[in-house]
Amino acid sequence: MKEKVFRSPSQYIQGQDLLKSLSRFSEELGSSCLVILSKGGMVRLKDALDENEKNAADAAFHRIAFDGECCMPEIDRLVEESRKLNCDVIVGIGGGKVLDTAKAVAHFAGLPVIIVPTNASSDAPCSALSVIYHLDGSLDQLLILKRNPDLVLVDSTIISKAPAHLFSSGLGDALATYYEMRECWNTDSDNFFGKKITLAAKSIATQCYETLMEDGRKAYSAVKQGLCTRAVENVIEANILLSGIGFESGGVCAAHPVNNGLAELPATHPFLHGNKVAFALIVQLVLSNAPMEEIQEVMTFLHDVDLPVTLAELGITDMTEDDLKLIAVIANGDSSIHHLTKAVDEPAIMNAVLAADALGKAFLAN
Repeated sequence: MKEKVFRSPSQYIQGQDLLKSLSRFSEELGSSCLVILSKGGMVRLKDALDENEKNAADAAFHRIAFDGECCMPEIDRLVEESRKLNCDVIVGIGGGKVLDTAKAVAHFAGLPVIIVPTNASSDAPCSALSVIYHLDGSLDQLLILKRNPDLVLVDSTIISKAPAHLFSSGLGDALATYYEMRECWNTDSDNFFGKKITLAAKSIATQCYETLMEDGRKAYSAVKQGLCTRAVENVIEANILLSGIGFESGGVCAAHPVNNGLAELPATHPFLHGNKVAFALIVQLVLSNAPMEEIQEVMTFLHDVDLPVTLAELGITDMTEDDLKLIAVIANGDSSIHHLTKAVDEPAIMNAVLAADALGKAFLAN
């Protein structure tokens, strides 16, 4: 029997105003931190970082601005900076590209890494994966890392005050976690690490779904007002931790491969990852011939949190045959889509995309 594997960050710590206490946690890993964040983050988070450094005893924090793209030249530059400054810890503070860069820098420098997300737009903070691009923004590689982050430090005050559309996108990414795990579990497919799914991963992905159904709408409403409530805290954990562990250790199915196809269409480029995954999840439900009641439940949730249920809501108002074929070729070329309980091919994917769009249009009309 093939072995089961469950992986996660060494530590996950969530609470309000934690960034001000970064030094309290970083001292367990080292004393000289290379802190990577965007130029905007340097300004927005200056007061919290200044207070953190003021409270630090013997730790040194070297702030350095991220150049804007998670690419190998930028990663190499930051690895070199870490060596010049004799850093023994990498800290990434910000959104997905900053965090993926920090994880990759730590990977190549052989150092521990602390990840501090400033929004809950995806499940990337906890993963052992960095998405690397070329300088022109095209995809270079999916870098599989040696390990998950040593610490994920989640400041819920900062996240609850981030733009609400980022939180909404995280809901879309997290919702797919359960449905993709369920297909992998039912077909005894491998998880993200090429191993079998543990009961723990299955339970975590299920809890992710239950948390979103219970608190997702309430949390989104609160975040739109910049408020941090118990529901917001719960959904931050679901978006970042439960979904992060759930997709890696629980497995990926059709929603993310279809998302990858959608992402190749220029019309979708202004939209966030979780928005595309949201519509792609409806496509997965069509491919698996899920009950209509379940599809309706998913579309209702997505609509309630301002996520797309139609192609038009992703900017695709004139889907050509070539566009449809491109989505299907990319999705079908990803082995994860074949974790479905139903066999699929390119024509089936093309039909499912159009069928999902038709269901979404009918839903909105009613």
